[in-house]
Amino acid sequence: MKQKKGGVNVFITMLGVGNGFSRGVHNNNALVECNGEKTMIDCGITAWESLEQLGQKRENVHSIFVTHLHFDHAGGLEEAALYSRYISHQRIRLIVPAPMKQDLWDHCLCGSLLNPEGGCHALEDYFDVEAPEEGEPFALCGGVSAVWFPTKHVPGKFSCGVLAENHFAFTSDMQCDPPLMQRLLQARVRVILHDCQMENQAPTHASYQEILAYPQLVKDKLLLMHHGLLVPPKDTQLRFAIQHQRMDLDSDETERGAYAETELVQKTISYMKQRQRAEKTGHDWYHTKRVYDTAMRLAQVSPEQPNLQTVALAALLHDIDDWKFNDGNEEAGPQAAASWLSSCGASQNLIEDVTNIIRDLSFKGMGEIKPMSSIEGKIVQDADRLDAIGAIGIARTFATGAAFGNYLLDPELPPRRALRRDEYADRNVPSTTLNHFYEKLLNLVSLMNTKEAQAEAVGRQQYMISYLQKLFAECSMTDGIHQQLLEDYCKN
Repeated sequence: MKQKKGGVNVFITMLGVGNGFSRGVHNNNALVECNGEKTMIDCGITAWESLEQLGQKRENVHSIFVTHLHFDHAGGLEEAALYSRYISHQRIRLIVPAPMKQDLWDHCLCGSLLNPEGGCHALEDYFDVEAPEEGEPFALCGGVSAVWFPTKHVPGKFSCGVLAENHFAFTSDMQCDPPLMQRLLQARVRVILHDCQMENQAPTHASYQEILAYPQLVKDKLLLMHHGLLVPPKDTQLRFAIQHQRMDLDSDETERGAYAETELVQKTISYMKQRQRAEKTGHDWYHTKRVYDTAMRLAQVSPEQPNLQTVALAALLHDIDDWKFNDGNEEAGPQAAASWLSSCGASQNLIEDVTNIIRDLSFKGMGEIKPMSSIEGKIVQDADRLDAIGAIGIARTFATGAAFGNYLLDPELPPRRALRRDEYADRNVPSTTLNHFYEKLLNLVSLMNTKEAQAEAVGRQQYMISYLQKLFAECSMTDGIHQQLLEDYCKN
């Protein structure tokens, strides 16, 4: 994205949008990016895992700002300290409000990090520490300055938010505070990332109902976080921040409720678009883009809360060096995907998750059905199979059949059933494009993994059946084996 005239682009990726007790949703922490620098706002117990899932390297985090001492906001600092001192040997800049600095050491980190024999007596032995006072500007990230402001959270305990010029305000955990919102409006801030407790209303957190009572001018600025929802509700007048969503908060184009691609996903989109430019078998970039779009749609409504990054990357890379075009080599695709992701600095866990999906994704005959083990794999597999049926499936089938040199149809050549992998892949056995409907396409509706995909597949299946009935009528094939088999599918 081009830098705006007279300013900079500040990006925020929500590392998590949940509390310390959320499952499947990481702690409410954020990653700020500007001019090549990266700063964490808070570092909870799930922060580093979330960063890894995004394909980000922890060594590229330059600074950490801490809003308060609860474990879902400061519980990852011990790991940061030990990793930087003993593994990366790269000191992290730690920005901690002056009133909280001593408590951070005395009550959070001293018990584990105090090591007199190793020369470790204070925060400064692990971090480059800055302790700004209230109202004192400090460098947040990439030339963007900020100030911290006190917030109402737990009575008697320090808590604060951070205001990054007019780009954004991040409240962290706080009670409903209308006067504070008015002050942020006066600061002409573009976006307010606001605490929002959706369930188990607590006096220490702003509730959704309380936030609804804010003036409309305030609500227009809000992005709700800490809500603990992987997929935010769509029937609401308020906007919700989304875990792993990378947002340009200075852009008017930030989409409401849409999945925003991470940097790694954006790179992979460009890579696959170029790589598949000359593909003419129906396994082209536009097929990949449809699978990606469908997979993200299925993922965002899934009750099992899949990892969106894994879904996105597996969908984009699912046809890279497909075994059907590589002499049956089933490891060609996983190896190519692993090579690409590794070159982008993706974590080993992410690479393994994606390649395992690619390895088991492809249809290899009704005699070789192997269930997917992960929800991410099930979603991508469903998206791929949906694109194999219906109107687009018919078009792709004839394109692929032509590329493989198959006959269009032969009324006297019956379809093969329950094929093993070696039989399904054998190009020396005479076959037709028409028979492919029976050997694969008409069976896919029964193989869908998710309820949403199953419902969509039924309609696409009916379209294919109607098409084949019309085809048989025009080709005088109304009493042959193909028509008889089609009637069986109609009954089911």
